[in-house]
Amino acid sequence: MDGRRGIAIFGYHRSAVEVASYLGSGDYRIVIIDDDPENLKRARAAGFETADLDFRDDAELATLGLGSEIDSVFCLFPDDAENVFLTLSARTLAPSLRIVSIAHGRSAVPNLHAAGADKVIETREISALRIWDIITRPVVTAILDHTLFGQANLNIAEIPLGDGAFLLGQVVTDTSLEADYDLILLGLVQADGSEHFLYSRSATGLTLSAGDILVVIGPADAIERLRRDLET
Repeated sequence: MDGRRGIAIFGYHRSAVEVASYLGSGDYRIVIIDDDPENLKRARAAGFETADLDFRDDAELATLGLGSEIDSVFCLFPDDAENVFLTLSARTLAPSLRIVSIAHGRSAVPNLHAAGADKVIETREISALRIWDIITRPVVTAILDHTLFGQANLNIAEIPLGDGAFLLGQVVTDTSLEADYDLILLGLVQADGSEHFLYSRSATGLTLSAGDILVVIGPADAIERLRRDLET
């Protein structure tokens, strides 16, 4: 063990290649696990440490040092059932482990949460290419580091817009929350009853209306300041 944060990435496919490349730029120990020898070969060629083990066998999975040498796991297999099985096994072996998984279908999301995943990213909502586009922006890169690995007092909050909120009528992409409040606007749920989450970058041209719910990320005190300002 070399003192760096240990991250195990299961499944070296498209999403995993991009996530591994991003995380590899930080001070983390990255271990790639895959049941396809060709994928492991590609991972080693890219400079990553690999582990040849059967993740379906708890005894072999435990050799990774989950919860001690490895404190975060990314479940990125192309099969939802494998990600659910892996999440459940990893959570059982290490209750304090940080687990992030992708879901290829909406029906897999509750199953992954029930199995013990801390964060689930549905690929129909945000593709691997879009994940990469987001995490390569410096401000959001730092936020992802903080939220995934607990390095700062950052929070995600839902903030409803009342009838007198000063943001009403503003175009979503023109809000200055980052400059004025040190907050990132991830997206919103519109007040149309659909309860469908829209990422801010896909909401080009939309204006904010009373009843919309903003989803922001940032320091707790900044979030509270925005809440107060929206109520006045």
